[in-house]
Amino acid sequence: MNFFKAKLYAFFLSISLIYSAVAMCQNVLMPMPKHINLAQGELVLTDEVNVSFTGFSKAREIFQRTKLATYFTRIAKNKVMLIEASDKPVAISIEVMVPEQRLSALQLGDDESYELVIDNRAVRIKAKSVFGAQHALTTLVQLAKKGTAQQIVLPLLSIKDNPRFAWRGLLIDSARHFMPVDTIKRQLDGMSAAKLNVLHWHLTDDQGWRMHSKVFPKLTQYASDGLFYTQVQVKEIIRYASLLGIRVVPEFGMPGHASAIAVAYPEFMADIKEYQMQRHWGVFKPLLNIANPKVYEFIDKLLAEVTEIFPDKYLHIGGDEVEPEQWLKNEQIQQLMTQKQLQDGHDLQNYFNTQLQRIIAKHGRVMMGWDEIFHPQLAEDILVQSWRGHDSLYRIANAGFSGVLSTGFYIDQPQYSDYHYRNDPLKEPIAVDLTQPQVLSLAFIINRLKGSEVKGELLVLGEQVLIKLNDHYHRVASVQNPVNKQDMQLVAFMDSWMGPLKFEFDLVKQRGTVMIGNSRYPLQMNSLNKPQQVTLPPELKKQNQALILGAEATIWSEMVTADNIDLRIWPRLFVIAERLWSAKKLTNSSAMYSRLGTIDNYAANVIGLAHQSQQHTGFSSLINPKLNEQNKANTLQLLFTMAQMLEPSHYYTRHHIKYLNNQYHQQANLNSFVDFLAVESEQVRELNNNVARYLSGKSSALGLIEGQLLQWQQVLETNKKLLRKPILVQNHHQIVSKIQRFLEYSKEVIANCKGSSSDAMLESKLLSLQALTDETVIAGIYPMRDLYLGCK
Repeated sequence: MNFFKAKLYAFFLSISLIYSAVAMCQNVLMPMPKHINLAQGELVLTDEVNVSFTGFSKAREIFQRTKLATYFTRIAKNKVMLIEASDKPVAISIEVMVPEQRLSALQLGDDESYELVIDNRAVRIKAKSVFGAQHALTTLVQLAKKGTAQQIVLPLLSIKDNPRFAWRGLLIDSARHFMPVDTIKRQLDGMSAAKLNVLHWHLTDDQGWRMHSKVFPKLTQYASDGLFYTQVQVKEIIRYASLLGIRVVPEFGMPGHASAIAVAYPEFMADIKEYQMQRHWGVFKPLLNIANPKVYEFIDKLLAEVTEIFPDKYLHIGGDEVEPEQWLKNEQIQQLMTQKQLQDGHDLQNYFNTQLQRIIAKHGRVMMGWDEIFHPQLAEDILVQSWRGHDSLYRIANAGFSGVLSTGFYIDQPQYSDYHYRNDPLKEPIAVDLTQPQVLSLAFIINRLKGSEVKGELLVLGEQVLIKLNDHYHRVASVQNPVNKQDMQLVAFMDSWMGPLKFEFDLVKQRGTVMIGNSRYPLQMNSLNKPQQVTLPPELKKQNQALILGAEATIWSEMVTADNIDLRIWPRLFVIAERLWSAKKLTNSSAMYSRLGTIDNYAANVIGLAHQSQQHTGFSSLINPKLNEQNKANTLQLLFTMAQMLEPSHYYTRHHIKYLNNQYHQQANLNSFVDFLAVESEQVRELNNNVARYLSGKSSALGLIEGQLLQWQQVLETNKKLLRKPILVQNHHQIVSKIQRFLEYSKEVIANCKGSSSDAMLESKLLSLQALTDETVIAGIYPMRDLYLGCK
């Protein structure tokens, strides 16, 4: 090889290695850092790593040293010890510019930036605060991999990173279903690994009061079923969160969601009577009597106790879903309305919030609550958490109030990760050209299984499709194809508070459907001679963007227990964490899903989250204990294979099914197969991708689809004899029968695409396998239907 060729070869080898390193980093990092510069080569650490901490309190240093050693040991699958030796070169140095004198709690606005450099000699971390340094250690652990000699191996690189939003949270509901201390701590470990920094702890609701009060002991004595946190346990969790760089914001709901207070102290309610523990889910009547001075004494004393325990600046009062019926029937409150010239329930709630804000301020805290607390007459020193969406959030910010978003991040609802990934707190508006001619308009209704119907309008202006839902604004929808003048079929997509929507309108037959995630709802459609005037959502003024502090995911626990909470949160929460930490332009869902597969195992095997083990334990609990060990193992394999084809019904569909079956309450069992299914099937997502590839012209994708179907079929065939036995504690034959038919129909779809079959009924056969009232969805039905229609 001559000199020129050798140089060229070395250059291309260097480029190849750099791209390899980039790919490796992109595959393991979530949230993705702002700036990464990669070099060639690796740093190999021994099983005794000399680590220097500068600027940490002693308690935090001990905690972080132990945690880092634990994670390195799990990665290397070999004992890794972190030592502090002055006579040896420092392998990892962590330097904090503003030293922490004693253990401190993160506060909103604290600097969380960091710099991380790995060269061929050592790892160097610099940060202004201990919290930024901890984020650097989180990145370092994600980068670490096992070497051939069971050592820690790190890529050579430099990273400069800082979060996009200061408020990156998770709400955990301990009120509806109690979550043990260890369960809360484990979620905190996961939050730290995802660089989230706020635990919003929902401690009270209609179904229970979960923190012991020494001042008002009846709250837990009568309204907790004995399931509550002692003050020592609460302080333990707060300290643990502080060590991880996570703030703890407590929520004590008032004036509504107050049934637990009513059970313990009925004298404080607008309707004084004996109350029983509320076991059902929903919105209930009990309200605090806001005209009674003793109610404010109760709140004052309670908050004095609470603020001694919780150090964070913010105190969440709930404030949502207040039904004013009890207020409007109370004579004392009627007199208050006359005296203060209050017109309705909203005015009454604002009167209460005004008094409450003063009490909270007296205790050195800032009031936080849901959308309903917003009122222009309140002092601007409040924080509004929006469950009503971007429009509500932007109105609040444009009025000068701070806010965080939760709509689109309700992870108690099964929803696809890419839906959460698109849900940016600072959405860019899509321009609408109102000068375009009106092509068509129609009205439609989505009948939900519970609650009021969703009324909608479709309006086509030129080539732009607008959809309006209920009293919301018109939204621009994307379309699969322009409206076809011959058969008048229209497929439109948009995101909503319910989840991702896929509308299929048959404009000739005046019928249609909408997919809400994986749940297929029929549409009632009618002509619309005079559509409503187009209303466009408010834009967030540029000067008010800084008032959007970030967002919180929520895990409400109506359908969640300690036995499956990890399975409902992880690894999806890493996706939301990336949306709140990383650059706004990072929007490639395919790349996100590629990394999410790696993060799934990282979260389970390194961080110690229980989403994988909860599924294994849950499936195992369903197996008939009378089976021999081999049949138990085969049954477990069968359940995991079935789980690749299945998902829980999305949105609140499953909640509504439970309601129809009188199982929507605190004492209903949540231990069936569907309770341990993952929210989305990785295999069905790949099936969807391969169908899309095939229909776009990549003929080789049909073989991949066929291979996946064959793999599922073989597992069922292998266990054919087993399926005739009572292998599960719960009835399983119906879902197995449907899966078998799904695979048979799918083989016919493949044959149809190859030209060797022409069954005109295949579409209806596939769709007949799934009813809206099924809690479990055979998610592969819909990509196979798309394949059939595409080939047809």
